[in-house]
Amino acid sequence: MQLGGSDQSVNNLGLIESGDDDAIRGKGANLTVDNSGTIRGGDRGIRLQDNADNFTLINQASGEIFARRQAVRLDNDDELKNADIKNYGLIESTDGRAIQSRGPGGTVINNGTLRGGEEVVEAREDFTIENHGTIAIRGLGWDAAAGTWSIDGSVATDDEDGVQFASGEADNYGVILGTDDGIDLDEGRVHNHATGVIVSTGSASDPMDGGSGIDVDETFEPTVGDDRAAGPLTIINEGYIEGVRAIGTDEASTSEISIENSGTLRGRSGTAIELGPDQGDSSLLLTGDSEIFGDVVFGGGDDLLALDGLAPGLLIDGTFDGGAGNNSVLFNDYGLSDLLSFDITNDLIDLSFGFTNNNVLSGQFRNFSTWTFSSEDSFSTEELASRFAAPVSAPSTLPLLALGLVGIWAGRARRLG
Repeated sequence: MQLGGSDQSVNNLGLIESGDDDAIRGKGANLTVDNSGTIRGGDRGIRLQDNADNFTLINQASGEIFARRQAVRLDNDDELKNADIKNYGLIESTDGRAIQSRGPGGTVINNGTLRGGEEVVEAREDFTIENHGTIAIRGLGWDAAAGTWSIDGSVATDDEDGVQFASGEADNYGVILGTDDGIDLDEGRVHNHATGVIVSTGSASDPMDGGSGIDVDETFEPTVGDDRAAGPLTIINEGYIEGVRAIGTDEASTSEISIENSGTLRGRSGTAIELGPDQGDSSLLLTGDSEIFGDVVFGGGDDLLALDGLAPGLLIDGTFDGGAGNNSVLFNDYGLSDLLSFDITNDLIDLSFGFTNNNVLSGQFRNFSTWTFSSEDSFSTEELASRFAAPVSAPSTLPLLALGLVGIWAGRARRLG
């Protein structure tokens, strides 16, 4: 089917099919496709060309769009702007992308299922995606009851991302699964909400041969204009993010990254967050029910680790490493009088806070030089170490505190499991 002029629309209730070509091809501005039936393209399901800016697609709950290559494609040579795609049904490509829109200003709102053999959704700058459904490489699945992912024999063996874009905003309430990265971007904002799951599964043969739940690139690559170093990025996680690293960056990445975590970050490699060695000044704020499985490795900037309103337990199943630079830790809700221990072995600091009812908050740190408490008192590492250097007799409550800590962490692990 050909749409050759502006302001045209298709309302499909049946079947639109093409054997080896595009099922629908549009070349005018302000085109609309409202699909409640089936669109099946041998090559592409829907293809936009020439001056097809401001394209609108509404794929209803009963709608299905299939293709061998891109199920929905906006040709990037035409730099088509402001595509608006809403999916309530199924959009699937067997070998390529479910949605490819490389012009600026695109929007995808998914309440259904998007599946692809390559990057499931690919976009460029000023992109907005809101996911309430499932976005996954074909063959990947998520068991919400068990909190685990699965791979079947139809999965692509190459490293492929769930969502890839240059700049913009991603809000995830659903499930995003990639064999390489869950979300790959240059700059902007990612908010994984409390119901959100973002996972890099790794390859079918080796789950460790993959990427990050969220991966940050070093270079911003726009549709028009020169490439440049990527700008700032904010990541907010209230849900679940997993990968070989939960959050990782390219080795040459230099942008400033701000991370807020009240959910779960799991790094299968033993590293949950890994920033580049020359990463700009970055921060990590831990709040609420934050759980981190694996080390946190900051980059070369002057970095900040802040703790605010955390439940007792282990801060991390690993170590916070500030990396190079002048790095600091801020305890918003904890005073110096709550500090139970501050022990240094070589370059590793074991720190714990003691509270009433035998509750303990503890963690391991290295490469941090400044420690600030809720009273706004700041101390160097050497000053705090000297305060705890003199041997003191252990209060009778300390064995109980240690037992309480083990029990709290074991309970957390069982709940996640």
